[in-house]
Amino acid sequence: MGKKYDKNGNPIKEPPPVPDPPSAPFYMGTYGDMITLLMCFFVLLFAISYPDPVLLENATKSIKGAFGILEAQESPVKSKSIQMTDMEISRRLNMYESMIDMESMIEELDMVEKITIENTETGVVIRFSDEVLFAKGSARLRPESFDVLTSVGIKILEKKPKSIQVEGHTDSTPIRSRMFPSNWELSSARATSVVKFFISRIKMDPGLLQATGHGEFKPIAPNNSLANMSKNRRVEVIVTDRSSATTILK
Repeated sequence: MGKKYDKNGNPIKEPPPVPDPPSAPFYMGTYGDMITLLMCFFVLLFAISYPDPVLLENATKSIKGAFGILEAQESPVKSKSIQMTDMEISRRLNMYESMIDMESMIEELDMVEKITIENTETGVVIRFSDEVLFAKGSARLRPESFDVLTSVGIKILEKKPKSIQVEGHTDSTPIRSRMFPSNWELSSARATSVVKFFISRIKMDPGLLQATGHGEFKPIAPNNSLANMSKNRRVEVIVTDRSSATTILK
């Protein structure tokens, strides 16, 4: 289009074009970025809450892909390591359901502060404070612990486990009695008492059970206070749907 001139022959300046109105508010770009970052953050939290090396690696690849830094243009959707067998998926769901069932049962027994449940790569860990089961320095089960152990044992059997490991632990306070010269003997005897109870009272298959004593050498808290030492005095029942040989090799 040619230029326009006024009556004096001077070119008339055209006004600048009016930009089109934005299709969305200006803050939407920043808001969208924030939502994407939050999604990646919570995906990462979910992945590390269940420390499976394969799942954690895949989650990391997915997040890298979301930011455009996936190495060698590898697609996490096509990654072979992401493929999980139906058996593995079923196993993880069964472990998760087992943990939920156990937590509900412990709440009904009013033992939430004395019995805890943890879902690990090995299996579901049921952790008993020693005072629930034993008197100080003793490996004989308290009579009042029978109902608790019976309820837990029955719930374990419902899940048809392939291995049940019972582990005894103590704090770092030395014990020197005629019956227990060291914490090794005490922790082993306590684990054995629980195993014998499961066999005699609940009719568990002895082939599923193992009893191990760790003494004070596998603490879950530093032995620097009475509260922490109480945490370390415990019996753990580890329930898994893998055979004991597979668990040990893993």
